[in-house]
Amino acid sequence: TTAAIGKGFAIGSACLVGLALFGAFVTRLNDMGGGDMTVDLLDPLTFAGLLVGAMLPYWFSALTMKSVGKAANAMVIEIKRQFDANPNLLIPNHPDR
Repeated sequence: TTAAIGKGFAIGSACLVGLALFGAFVTRLNDMGGGDMTVDLLDPLTFAGLLVGAMLPYWFSALTMKSVGKAANAMVIEIKRQFDANPNLLIPNHPDR
């Protein structure tokens, strides 16, 4: 559904904002003379961690979308089963209802 897709993109955006805030934090520490903290994005381990961390929200949102689709399909099948069992469900005040 649209809500599930929107949640995935919101989580991914939040991760990027978190990364930007971390970069600003490191920059502030270096400006205040609190040490020589660096984040080397060309370091293979750091780069791999960033890629995996950036992919995780999209993976979780894909799982969410998949489960929402399965639940919606199960609901449609159950409603169809009930209408097949009792075709008078849509008739108001019917005695078989």
